[in-house]
Amino acid sequence: MTDIAQQQSPRLRMMARVGVWISLLGGLLLPWIIMLAVEILVRAIPYPRAWRSFTLHLFAPGYNLFLVGILTALPFVILAVLILFHLGAAAAHNALIAHRRALGLLSAGVSMVLIAGWVHVEVLIHPDAQGAFAYFYLPILLLMILPFGYGLGRALAKAFLPRLSS
Repeated sequence: MTDIAQQQSPRLRMMARVGVWISLLGGLLLPWIIMLAVEILVRAIPYPRAWRSFTLHLFAPGYNLFLVGILTALPFVILAVLILFHLGAAAAHNALIAHRRALGLLSAGVSMVLIAGWVHVEVLIHPDAQGAFAYFYLPILLLMILPFGYGLGRALAKAFLPRLSS
């Protein structure tokens, strides 16, 4: 084993792996889940009909639901890479830094999910000809939110996590 692998705790490696997969799959599936939920809950369309409409429009010209999913997933792919390198490289002997990093990345992910969810719900509930612009600006907005969410999480961790005495 390499020196880096020996210095990491198994719990931290598992948390990094789980975070990467949640970020990747959640970022891709989030807009599609929201689209189905709006169809079922807001427009009162039965689930089989909403699912059929979704599958028909996934690659249809003018709808491009697959492109919407990919555009939303791009910032979450960057978050997954950040989780992999930032949390996956944290040393096991300094648990406080690892916990602060984890809380920062969790805060960044939650803030990105909240902003993406809000934008998707607003575009779907209030359809407009310019609503598609929101999908193109959403990755930029999520990438701008990423460092602010991370900083907020680190600041909260610094304020509320107890300091370990040496």
